[in-house]
Amino acid sequence: MTANGPAPTIALADRLVALRQRVPMSEAQIARATRADRATVAAWLERREAPNGLHAQRLTELVAFVQEMALNVRGDALAGWLDASIDVLGGANPLDEIAEGRYKRMIDFALGLSYGVFT
Repeated sequence: MTANGPAPTIALADRLVALRQRVPMSEAQIARATRADRATVAAWLERREAPNGLHAQRLTELVAFVQEMALNVRGDALAGWLDASIDVLGGANPLDEIAEGRYKRMIDFALGLSYGVFT
């Protein structure tokens, strides 16, 4: 454990790598959602660094959201959708919503798709 919380672990990066096999998110998309620079994202993907702090939190949220969305949307289509402004979200972009700390809004949307809340 560090002074600011648990020590970073590579397990989160491993989850991201596995998810990218199903949903081909780009480094730029991951950077946008986590507010990490692309070099940092590349280091996570290459398992040279472990995400920590707010980056780890946002990455955890991104992975959880994308995993839930992938239950309902084909991976390549989902990767493209992540870059869009979504009408049902008031024109918001999903990656920006996660970056801004609005994970609950996004996971509620994803769960609504999974459990048929939207008609």
